[in-house]
Amino acid sequence: MKLSKVLVILLVFLMLFSVVGCSGGGNKPADEKSEVQVAIEKAQGMTLEELEAAAKAELEANPDLTFNADSLTSGIKKALAKFEEKYAWAAGRTAYNSKKGSEYQPKLIAAQQANSYIADFVMIQDASFLKNAMLDTGFLLSYVPTGDEFEIAESDRTPLVGVTFNKVFMYYNKTVGADQLKNVWQMTGVDGASLKGLHNVSYQSPLGEDINMSFLIMLTSPDACDRLTKAYKSYFGTDYDPNGDDYQNIGYKFVAEFIKNVGYWHSSDSSEVKKINEYNEDGRIIFAGLCKLKDYEYYKKDYADTDDYYTKTITAAGWNNDVEGFDGFVYNMWTLIPKTAKLPYTSCLFIRYLLSEEGFNAGWGGILGYYSGNQKIASVEGDPALAVWKQQCVVEDVQYIDSVYATVVKFINMQMAAK
Repeated sequence: MKLSKVLVILLVFLMLFSVVGCSGGGNKPADEKSEVQVAIEKAQGMTLEELEAAAKAELEANPDLTFNADSLTSGIKKALAKFEEKYAWAAGRTAYNSKKGSEYQPKLIAAQQANSYIADFVMIQDASFLKNAMLDTGFLLSYVPTGDEFEIAESDRTPLVGVTFNKVFMYYNKTVGADQLKNVWQMTGVDGASLKGLHNVSYQSPLGEDINMSFLIMLTSPDACDRLTKAYKSYFGTDYDPNGDDYQNIGYKFVAEFIKNVGYWHSSDSSEVKKINEYNEDGRIIFAGLCKLKDYEYYKKDYADTDDYYTKTITAAGWNNDVEGFDGFVYNMWTLIPKTAKLPYTSCLFIRYLLSEEGFNAGWGGILGYYSGNQKIASVEGDPALAVWKQQCVVEDVQYIDSVYATVVKFINMQMAAK
């Protein structure tokens, strides 16, 4: 064994000494760092070789433990499988636990309040919940991969963005074209100077879908109001007069009129996209994740297990990338480590793997609508770069959503009750 490798292993065991066997229980003084925080800080300064050795030693020192990864996206299951292939010593030692946000959040809160173990890795969404229940309490922590192969924006580091998504207004290509939706104010149902209002928008209720709630909240933000103001003038041919109504800003006006005009309330983006071809007569426009096109099953019979299946599938739907106002909504799923994790070095190594090109492609490669937090990983061919989407869409802002959450949600609830 080479001397350098011996030194690495000795260093790793010294680092593990304070972490191995820790269950996360008990309360520490507020200013005292948890064992997991210490481990993450040490991992932050490690080379890849050192981190791999630390994770390996951690698993070997705890033969009865399983690395538990809780996530809202099944891409983690695929990534874990490849992770086990890459690291033979992790084979059979990982578990993917599929979670639904509304059901998982109370469990996270319970774990935070009891300072108890819930998982070694968590991937969640919902900006307001994240900040108030998880970040402000210090329960979920970030490990940020470093090295030449990573380029992570400062704004995406704490909390660490694992994957970014977008929701767009999509339609069945054979019935509706990009010319039908040109300005966001059409979705209020009111006719403009030259364009007609649309009454066939399908939207998942914000009362049950966190991301749709966040989207509506963000429509009241300064950036969204600026977009809406410019689109309003183009659509109606006149400036918006803030004194002409009782809304707090133009965003509130749009939200109220949009909710009132929604023609269809779908229960799931996936189920709605699966049958997009069935809306031949009503020309339905569906607000859904671009990534959900992978769930469209019409071509599976003829193209199953071929490279042509997905290529054929994405031609079924269309979306306008040049809508006046905005094309959709860009939001994040964060990749975090509970402060009660039992295998923190393995958590850090897995996060590093996920943010690498190999790991991202293992979970989400080849599919439109998935974008890595690592800016060195390009989007799929035919899908604009994430930077372009951010210019064309309303972008989630954790701080803004948190600052106005109670006020805007109350307003949205009132509009929904009036439907």
